[in-house]
Parts: sequence; C-alpha cells; structure tokens
Amino acid sequence: MISASIISPILRVTTPILLCALGGVYSERSGTGNITYEGSMLMGTFTGVVGSYFSGSALVGVLCAILGGVFVNVFYGMLRLKMGGDNVVCGFAVNSFCVGATTYLLRTVFKTSGTLSDPRIQGLYKVRVPVLKDIPVIKYFFVNQTLLVYLTFILVILTSIILKRTKFGMNIRACGENPMAAAAVGVDVNKTRWMCIIITGVLCGLGGAQMALGNLTQFSEDMVGGRGFIALAAVILSRATPWGVCCTAILFGFAEAYANLLQLTNISSYLILMIPYAAVILILVLQPERLKELRMKWKVHQNKAV
Repeated sequence: MISASIISPILRVTTPILLCALGGVYSERSGTGNITYEGSMLMGTFTGVVGSYFSGSALVGVLCAILGGVFVNVFYGMLRLKMGGDNVVCGFAVNSFCVGATTYLLRTVFKTSGTLSDPRIQGLYKVRVPVLKDIPVIKYFFVNQTLLVYLTFILVILTSIILKRTKFGMNIRACGENPMAAAAVGVDVNKTRWMCIIITGVLCGLGGAQMALGNLTQFSEDMVGGRGFIALAAVILSRATPWGVCCTAILFGFAEAYANLLQLTNISSYLILMIPYAAVILILVLQPERLKELRMKWKVHQNKAV
C-alpha cells in the first residue's frame, strides 16, 4: 500500500537522478551527446566523501564533489570536442575509467575495499522545520531533507527559464539544432558546448554529493548503481526538457523508493531491486522512435563540431 510517508524517500532518491538529468539537458541541447552521467556522479560521490573526510566539512565535500564531476566532463570534452571521438565510445570509456579510478584510489589511499565509512565523514545538514512537522503530507516534503533537495527543484525552474528566455539558452539550442547556422550568425559553438559540459559536470557532481553525503555518509565501490544511466534514460524520454526530466526522474525515483519499501516484505530482494531498472527498460521499449531519433541526431552532429 502506498502512503504519504513514501514522499520523503522518493525525494531523496529522485534528487541525484534529477540533478544528473538536468546536467544532461544542457549537454543534449547543445549537441555534445554526453553520456558520462554514471561516471561523473560516481566520481562526485568519491571526491565528495574524500573532501568531507579530510576537512571534516560537508560543504568542502560538496565542493570537492563538484570538482570531481567537472573533471570527468572536461576529460570527456577533450576526447569528444578536441579529438573528435565518437560520443558513445568516449562516454563508455570515461564511465569505465571512473569505475576503475575510484576503486583503485579507495584501495590505495584508504587501504580498504568495498565501503569507506568513517565518523570523520560529515553528512549534509538535514532541514527540520518545527512548524511543519505535524502537518499531514506536507511534513514529508519539508522535514529531514537536505538543502540540495530543494535546490534541485529550483534548478528545474531556473533551467527552464535559461533555455527559453535567455540569449545563452537560445545559443545552446541553436548549437544543438544547427551548429553550422549558429556559427554563421556569430555564436561560438565550441565555447557554448564547453560551458554546457562544465555545467553538466557541476550538476552531476552535486548529484554525487547528495547520494554520498545526503542520503548516506559513506562511499561504496560502484555505489551509483546505474542511476547515471537512469538519468540518461530520463533525458532521452523527455526530449531533454527540464520539466520532462523532472517528471521522468520522479517516476524512476518512485520505482526505486517503492522497491526499497518492498524489501521489508517476503518478496525476493533480487526481484525488488530489479523494479527501477525494469521500469526504465519498459518505458524505452514503449518509445522506440525516441531512441531512433536520438541516434540519428548524434550521427548528424558527429561530424559537425565547429
């Protein structure tokens, strides 16, 4: 049975996915075809935990998570924009690099494997509003959530305004839809795409910070667990629109949160953990034309980097 109490876990598990998907909106709309969300968020979780561990500050951890996400995306940008590599090949190479790099650093720096959990890792502050704690339903939105949860939904609104109402947003859309025409009217396509790649890194890093310092206060090998690819699916299904990725991310967040609640029952844990990923596959199967459209778009832009 679904109750209002599921709202809180839905918000917690949706936030990292939505942050990554919002970052993907910038990359996708600018025509870079970035698929490194999984690796970017994983690196963000690791660098966020490392920053918090050594500094004793969650804020420093968040900043380190952002730097980790930006580093991964700049690495991808070098392969994609500077060297002209295929976005799918470069993306999977970067994702694989992040899995190996975080595992290696965990075992080398901390002399441990599997999970790094230590009292020195400071988690993000949880907002508790006494006035709202006794109000039915509302209390689940405003009690025991991190500030990043609220910032994420503000960023949805901000991203929508940027893309539709600002010159920078128009430049982004022009670079994605017709880079040659954009360059002809004076838009610096390469610069715009680099800016979008960096924005993607920042948002994926924040997603990693929420996962490692908000939902948990630890790092585990491959702890992202495919959520970056779920964010990619959200971008694809929503046609890279801010409100579209928001609704899709909430849908996937609901599937994951409900799967977590079902673990308290006698249903097989393997079947339960499959639910959010099965939801992704089902939705993609129901919209095959969107995948074909995206493949054609990536193919067209592959040789149009200006």
